[in-house]
Amino acid sequence: MTGGAGFIGSHLLIGFLKEGFQVRVLDSLDPKVHPRGQPNGIRSAVDFISWRCNRSCTLLAALHDVDIVSHQAAYQDYMPDFSRFLHVNTVGTSLLYELIVQQS
Repeated sequence: MTGGAGFIGSHLLIGFLKEGFQVRVLDSLDPKVHPRGQPNGIRSAVDFISWRCNRSCTLLAALHDVDIVSHQAAYQDYMPDFSRFLHVNTVGTSLLYELIVQQS
């Protein structure tokens, strides 16, 4: 799952783990959003990979042996760097779709 350390992603992560799924989390842990770093318990409970949306090789490797993708990664709109907001949210999602289609 992308964005698994964020607010929505972390709640979904708990549910996935309760259901017995093996979960691989990709998250950038941006200091603006995660000033204390990785939330407690994530690394011990899942396969965690540090990922920024423009790293296709990391994403491609992370998709290996994955059956389901929950895409929650996003750059928050309260931060004033709008070009980064657009790049992360639009380009990152597009890249994920491209790689999934290529692997199909």
